[in-house]
Amino acid sequence: MKQFAGLLFLCTVLLSSVAGNADSGMITDLCKHTDDPKLCLSSIQARPESGEFAATNNQIEIIAISAASSNASATSAYIKEKLSREDLEPATEDTLEDCQKNYQDAVEQLDDSISAMLANAHADVDVWLHAAISAIESCGNALESRAGNDAELSRKNEVFLKLCKNALVINKMLT
Repeated sequence: MKQFAGLLFLCTVLLSSVAGNADSGMITDLCKHTDDPKLCLSSIQARPESGEFAATNNQIEIIAISAASSNASATSAYIKEKLSREDLEPATEDTLEDCQKNYQDAVEQLDDSISAMLANAHADVDVWLHAAISAIESCGNALESRAGNDAELSRKNEVFLKLCKNALVINKMLT
């Protein structure tokens, strides 16, 4: 599904892109309405496709979701590395395994968001983004309430949640 969404995204932006680079003003205008405009702007502009293919608001939304998905994948890799350690307490391991599953779910939900965005189904994008947020909030709750509190993972959760909430705000502006 992930490869299909990526291929579909690439085909869509290639077919619908306007000549030239993205209007950074368009990205700024969308991001200024988010809770974290600086993170919104930097996360979108850091994506390689933002300079070449972000010619429409919908494409910018897809890039914002893609940034959240990349962040979730990186966090999942971080958790996997932590789980590979042999000195983990059983309770810590359980918490990290739950968070790993939550991040895997979030990546799938963000892929579904991109597919919905490509179909111009903004209501579905909203549902999938909320599901991804809920999954990572569950990880955060597990970190707070059980053994295995990891300050770095908590920080990564916060960044992920901000990226998703930024994408939600952009999505609402497009409906």
